[in-house]
Amino acid sequence: MTDLAVPAPSPAPTGTVPALPDDPVVRLCAELIAAPSANPPGDEEPVAAVVQDRLERAGFAVRRRYARPGRPNVLATLERGEGPHLILQAHLDTKPAAPPGADPVGWSSDPLVARIADGLLHGLGACDTKGGLAAMVVAAERLARRDDWSGRLEVQGVADEEDGSGLGAAFLLSEGLLTADAAIVSEPTGCLPSAAQLGNAWAEVTVTTTGAHAGTPSRGQDAVEVARRFMAEVDALLTRMPTDPAFPHHPRLNVGHLAAPGHPGTLSSSCVLRCDVRVLPWQRHDSVMEVYTRAASAVADACPGSALTVRPYQGGGCESHAVADDHPLVRAFDRASADRSGERCSFAGGSDARFFARAGTPAVVHGPGHLDQAHAPDEYVPVGHLVLAADQLEAVAVGFLQSVDRRRAGR
Repeated sequence: MTDLAVPAPSPAPTGTVPALPDDPVVRLCAELIAAPSANPPGDEEPVAAVVQDRLERAGFAVRRRYARPGRPNVLATLERGEGPHLILQAHLDTKPAAPPGADPVGWSSDPLVARIADGLLHGLGACDTKGGLAAMVVAAERLARRDDWSGRLEVQGVADEEDGSGLGAAFLLSEGLLTADAAIVSEPTGCLPSAAQLGNAWAEVTVTTTGAHAGTPSRGQDAVEVARRFMAEVDALLTRMPTDPAFPHHPRLNVGHLAAPGHPGTLSSSCVLRCDVRVLPWQRHDSVMEVYTRAASAVADACPGSALTVRPYQGGGCESHAVADDHPLVRAFDRASADRSGERCSFAGGSDARFFARAGTPAVVHGPGHLDQAHAPDEYVPVGHLVLAADQLEAVAVGFLQSVDRRRAGR
């Protein structure tokens, strides 16, 4: 895929920026909110134009990469001689405020017009992740004015995170564009670094049996009952697996889909389950997928006349990702947060850090706001978080780019 020529950046076409505190990151967050990028339907061009304009004016070399027209990934790079390569990445898209053609429900005002109340900046994407994107851009602008670091600083605004990342981070991975010495991925973490990310093991399990008339159940096998036994067997196997105090509710089985077509007067002869088990840091994805196959084999042996087939669902999920406490990027976060040094959070949501993991790039998740505000009506980010996040990112980047060479960064 080649770089595409794009028109000169233009102001955001929708919404207005109201009177706001005279702080660069707050005002930029409002400008990004006013640039619509709901996914679906998916069109990040307006917000990409804002990001490109700001970073080009700061001196970054900016290009866009497209997996599909209208779905830009913005790549902005500033070279300062020999040194490590650090990527700051945030996604450009948001969840929609309402289904297509419907009015937003639960919003107190226009979702594309930022407003501040009680120290909170409200607007679509304020928390997930236009606040984090604003903090990264402002930090990058400040870094461009400094002369006390060396290496390669890259800011990536990526498409499609809210709908699987196929046109964004996954596409950049396939193009070899996620390889670096380290990365920071923006998600709402309360401005604490999350150095460990859960993976997930997704499976579709199909149960088939002989079935029977509901009045004569002894003449057949109930596929739903076999499915229940399968779930109980998975639960039993998971109790024998390692745990992690950072993720106290895992591992656990979640069945997000269970379907048994048929009539109430019959014992079901088929049943389909779609299952999720989160993969803990330092745990192999394959070892969790094996739980499904072991449970299926045990239940099939215990239920003559039944068959259970296990297949990966939507690719089977992804590996977990963890960065050691002594990694230079994690140490840079500690130095940049003297009053909270050593504090971590365990970000439980999905993030594009998983694609950096596949590229072999250590990635820390960090950003303003809290996960429980993501995708919610009247979504907000604390103004203080926006200011703090920009300060932290500037300090972390300088600390990493000042003191790390490629060997110490693990390359």
